[in-house]
Amino acid sequence: MKVKREDLFNAAHALLVAAGESPEGAALVAETFCKADARGITTHGSYLLNPIFNRVKAGQLTLPTKAALALDTAAVAVVDGGDGLGPVAGKLAADLVISRARQYGVGLVLIRNTNSVGSLAYYTEMVAREGMIALMSSNAAPSMAPWGGAEAFTGTNPIAIAIYTGRDLLFSADMATSVVARGKIRQSARRGKPIPADWAIDENGNPTTDPNEALKGTLLPMGGPKGSAIALAVDILSGLVAGAKHAPDIKSFHNLDGATGVGASLAAVDISKFMDLDAYKTEMDAYIASLKGMKKAGSATEIYLPGEIEYNREVESRRSGIQLDDEAVNALNQLLASVGSDVRLAPIADN
Repeated sequence: MKVKREDLFNAAHALLVAAGESPEGAALVAETFCKADARGITTHGSYLLNPIFNRVKAGQLTLPTKAALALDTAAVAVVDGGDGLGPVAGKLAADLVISRARQYGVGLVLIRNTNSVGSLAYYTEMVAREGMIALMSSNAAPSMAPWGGAEAFTGTNPIAIAIYTGRDLLFSADMATSVVARGKIRQSARRGKPIPADWAIDENGNPTTDPNEALKGTLLPMGGPKGSAIALAVDILSGLVAGAKHAPDIKSFHNLDGATGVGASLAAVDISKFMDLDAYKTEMDAYIASLKGMKKAGSATEIYLPGEIEYNREVESRRSGIQLDDEAVNALNQLLASVGSDVRLAPIADN
C-alpha cells in the first residue's frame, strides 16, 4: 500500500521517542527512514524500527543518542556514536566534514562506537549539495566471505559517493561491496522467495537459492576479488583506524549479542578550492549531456546518472505516496499500539 510521507514520519518519530530517543534525534532518524523508503530502499527504512525496539528492550542500545567529538585536529575528526542510533552520529560527521572541507579543501571524519547509519547516500548527498564531492563507507557484522573463503569475515561494507552537479539531481552511487545487500536476503526469507544463485553460498560453501540457507552461510563479494579487496579496505579504514570494532568482531544489529561497535568514514572535497564553481557547473552540464546522448544499448531508452532512478522514485513518492508492504504497515501499527500511541498508518485513498 501507499502511505503519506508525513504519516510515515510521524509514526517513526512517535516510535523513536517512545523508545527513548530525544525528539531532535528522533526527527533526524525518522527522516532518514522516510527517505530510504521513498527511494525503495526498504531494508534501510522504517523496517528497522522493530529491531530498534528489540535492542532497547534487551538493554543493547543507548538512548537518547549522545554522539560526541572524540578527536578534532585540523582537517580530521573522530565522532563517538555513544552506542546510540547511527544516523545521529552520521549527521554530526556530515556537519563536521563540510566545515573541515570548507576550511582546508578536504576533510575526513571517522565514526566509532555506533550502530548502522542507514543509507550512506543520505549523508554523501547532504555533503555534495554544499558544492562538494563526498565519499563514505561503513563496516558491518560478518556476512561475506573473502575471495576464496567459505566463511564470513567482513560485512557487506557499503561505499557511497555523491558529486555536486549544480542541479537538484546529484551523481549519487551507494552500494554494498557484496553482490547484494544482506537485507535483501532477509527480505526474500520473510517473503518466502528464492534468491539468484550468484548471491550467496551456504554454510558448506556451495551456491544456494534458498535465502534461509544463505543467511546461515555467507554473501559473495561483487566482482569477485575486486569487491573483496574493497570490503577489506573499508573495514580497515572505517573500523580499525576509526577505533571501532572490525572483522570478525562486529555484532549484528538484528541479533541480541551485545553492542555492534560499527564504524564509518566520511570524506569531502570542496570543488571550489580546485576550480571556479560556475565553470565547474558549465563543464558538468556538458558532461551529463554527453553521457545521456550516447548510443543506447539493446532495449535501453535512457542512460541514467548513478542514483537517478532512486531520485525519480523519491520525487514520485511526494506526489503519490511511499510504497510499503501491507505486512510492514501492519507491523508498524502494532508497534504503535503497543507503546500507547494514537498515531496510525493508513493507505492513501484512491482518487
